[in-house]
Amino acid sequence: MSKDQIKSIINDNSLILMQGGVVETLRRSGKVCFHPDLIHSPLIYDEHGSIEMKTVFKSYIDLANKTASPFVVCTPTWRANKQNVFKSGVNVEINQDAVKFMQSLKQEYPLLENKLVIGGTIGPKNDCYQPDQGLSAEEAEEFHEWQIEELVKGGAQFVIAETIPNVTEALGIAKACSKKNINYIISFVIARDGRILDQTDINTAIKYIDSEVERPPLGYFINCAHPSFLCADKQPKEVFDRLIGFMGNASDLDHCDLNNATKLHTDAISNWGKEMLTLNHVYGVKILGGCCGTNAEHINYMRTHQ
Repeated sequence: MSKDQIKSIINDNSLILMQGGVVETLRRSGKVCFHPDLIHSPLIYDEHGSIEMKTVFKSYIDLANKTASPFVVCTPTWRANKQNVFKSGVNVEINQDAVKFMQSLKQEYPLLENKLVIGGTIGPKNDCYQPDQGLSAEEAEEFHEWQIEELVKGGAQFVIAETIPNVTEALGIAKACSKKNINYIISFVIARDGRILDQTDINTAIKYIDSEVERPPLGYFINCAHPSFLCADKQPKEVFDRLIGFMGNASDLDHCDLNNATKLHTDAISNWGKEMLTLNHVYGVKILGGCCGTNAEHINYMRTHQ
């Protein structure tokens, strides 16, 4: 599949599903140990860890394979930025190798050869829930360029910047991606008032970034937030011209409560699924997946009730 086929899949389908939670699923399993900085990325090099991570990814891909439906998965590289990689001393090609890890999974699903799309994941430099720690646009462009280039070299079909809490860092990432021959998506984390964590409204952020880069993003996502947080009925209609994806948390608790929780909090899957599907049916958000607290049951609910 070429890099541009992600555009075709979006244009040709009214609903595209993607993976649910990976990090939290692995963390709660108690079967693997995470790296203090890179989190789950180094598991691709660990015999036992790679099996456990493959199991999580396959629980999602298996759902798409049942009907040979389009599906989106993303590399386990959210914290594999240049600073963390060089600090840790792991293989400097870990981002490229993570893409190959996902490509090896894809090879197990011949029915999905032209349906399964692999995105390369990057995250903010600092705490995703602390917008005041976000980088300036200039700092972000320089900081994230290395990881974006590594994911491109590895063969990622698009780059997705996830859980970005402030607009200036998002702009810098967009500028860095705009210089590469790669489609890209910017995904913000929002509070329950429907605003990005730096208190910028989504419409303003989208217009600002689109106007400041030579090649605007393929579209925008929200992730690591419950679907109710979007306050979709209060958003300007034009937001949904560019908001193409939502990766929803399973619980409607605030981020601070979820981050400090000792046990997993989830709402009823049916309630979550109905709210997620409403984003598609009513507002036209095309790509739906899960974030913290979600598993294959959440994605399967959307698959069977779409």
